Amino acid sequence: MKFDFPRYNIKKDASKHPQSFIERIALIDFDKVYTKKIKICSHFFMWLFFTFLYFISLRFDYTFNIRTSLIFTYRTIICNAIVFYLFFYLIIPYTLLKNRVVLTILSLPLLLMLWLIINHYFLWIISKYFMVNDVYLKNMVNANANLTLLEVVSPEKVSIYAIEVIYSISPFFFTKIVFDIIRFYSKLFKTERKNNQLETEKRHLETDFLRAQLNPHFLFNTLNNLYGLSLQKDSQAPHTIMQLSNMMRYTLYECNTEMVLLSKEIDFLKNYVSLEKIRYQTNKEIIFNIDDSQVDDQKIAPLLTFTFIENGFKYGLKNKSGGFLKIDISFLDNLFYFSIVNDNEENHKETKEFGGIGVANIRKRLELLYAGKYELIIEDKGASYLVSMKINLQ
Repeated sequence: MKFDFPRYNIKKDASKHPQSFIERIALIDFDKVYTKKIKICSHFFMWLFFTFLYFISLRFDYTFNIRTSLIFTYRTIICNAIVFYLFFYLIIPYTLLKNRVVLTILSLPLLLMLWLIINHYFLWIISKYFMVNDVYLKNMVNANANLTLLEVVSPEKVSIYAIEVIYSISPFFFTKIVFDIIRFYSKLFKTERKNNQLETEKRHLETDFLRAQLNPHFLFNTLNNLYGLSLQKDSQAPHTIMQLSNMMRYTLYECNTEMVLLSKEIDFLKNYVSLEKIRYQTNKEIIFNIDDSQVDDQKIAPLLTFTFIENGFKYGLKNKSGGFLKIDISFLDNLFYFSIVNDNEENHKETKEFGGIGVANIRKRLELLYAGKYELIIEDKGASYLVSMKINLQ
């Protein structure tokens, strides 16, 4: 059977590279930094800054005198401020933030009309109480001040002054929108990073838990094997003790990482199968085929196949005649292949799940560590059990 595995791009650890300017901004905790006092000060300095820019523009670009420049600067700033705070702190919370997008769109022409109305009354005040020396400017002020309210918000006037109003309020809207985008991105970035950390911790905790469930089974079976050899005063006992020592060292120390060298995992399985063979008579067919010719420094999650091999010895080799256990392991082109087939007890009753909790744990670990990159097949064929597993280690 041929399995196709998707390609995966391995992302490098960003912590090893210098952070970009955007990443540094995203790391700012706006909930703590952007307090009410800071918010008021930020708004104050924003309006002060743009007031200064407007004044400079009127004073030097249009060559108005200081008094006229101040009057029209305050007129523009007040009109913009009213529309700005009405839109972002009254309309947006009750429309856009509540998924009422249509109402948000409809509010825009109404805000444009409001700006023109406020401007109209300011110009009326200027025409009544302030002296404007510039002839062109004076005529413009008087012409607007003499309009009726309906004329001010007529479609003709709105279309004529729309670009001027948009040009006037755009710096404030742009500043606010950019700031909110940065703040939103910061929260999203921190939330994603926190979720990744939680996922990593969960994976490590669950992997450690699953590994801890494996170790008692391993100790129980191997110690029973050693006990049987010692009772028989078998000459293989010293070598067996050394094998057990290597296995203990592997499970207690080297398995404490998420990944281990594939070569050491295979050595562990060789030792285990060698120990188990001692308990069985020669009429039991136990075959262990390993093709590790391409194994180099590849890594794999520890003890993924151990439960299946342990179950093979536990549930297989029970028939008085014809008992068999066959294990095949190979590694080719970054693909790890494992299969085990053993005889089934005569008149056995089909179990709900082969291997019980141990196999369920293996499924969890595979999903945690190799999601989308593995295939596991377990079949009860009546006279035999078959387990076939394939993992993409790349």
